[in-house]
Amino acid sequence: VRVRLEKDGRFKCPIGNIHILKSHGQSALDSELVDGFALNCTRASAAMPTQINGDIKVALLDINLQKHKMQMGVQVVVTDTKQVEEIRQREMDITKEKIQRILDAGAKVVLTTKGIDDLCLKYFVEAGAIAVRRVTKEDIKRIAKATGGQVVSTMADMEGEEVFDPECLGACTEVSEERVGDGNLLYFRGCKVGSACTVVLRGANEFMLDEMDRALHDSLCVIKRIIESNSL
Repeated sequence: VRVRLEKDGRFKCPIGNIHILKSHGQSALDSELVDGFALNCTRASAAMPTQINGDIKVALLDINLQKHKMQMGVQVVVTDTKQVEEIRQREMDITKEKIQRILDAGAKVVLTTKGIDDLCLKYFVEAGAIAVRRVTKEDIKRIAKATGGQVVSTMADMEGEEVFDPECLGACTEVSEERVGDGNLLYFRGCKVGSACTVVLRGANEFMLDEMDRALHDSLCVIKRIIESNSL
């Protein structure tokens, strides 16, 4: 029912919107359906908060948040050594302005498919935001469906200026990093749209988890067929 979509009086069940995570430890009976979305990623810095509550805006980026570097093939002729320092400072400022635009739009959680370097992490830590790097493309698309946000691949507008549209932000009520098995999972609860969900499977070892994953996929396909054809 979580991922069911209605179109022209007929139902569709995209199984791809059900995210299955496997985690070692505990018994198979401890597997759970997450009320929201769980992501197999952690905060980019230990100085970031582990939990944020309230009306949270989530920014979903496909942008490299690293110190801005000149394009290949650009030649800069410098006549004074002070200018070298000014260029370096401007490169840092460009990055800071980019992050400030994202934060000013209201984002408290920032997910990107690419990297975030230490310089950029500092700005997120100071703002008390959670930033996550190297999220897979599939996961970020599912989170976009769950939170009602849009994945932003560029901040440039038609005039060539950099802007960040608050309309692209997703929404949820709680984001927390929790220990599950050997690693940590990032939970998004109270998602605005909720057309994607996560099942966290628990099991003794990798073979058992793989077996459970296949069995669950089989049963989900059966349910999908029943809902879509409306017959048994």
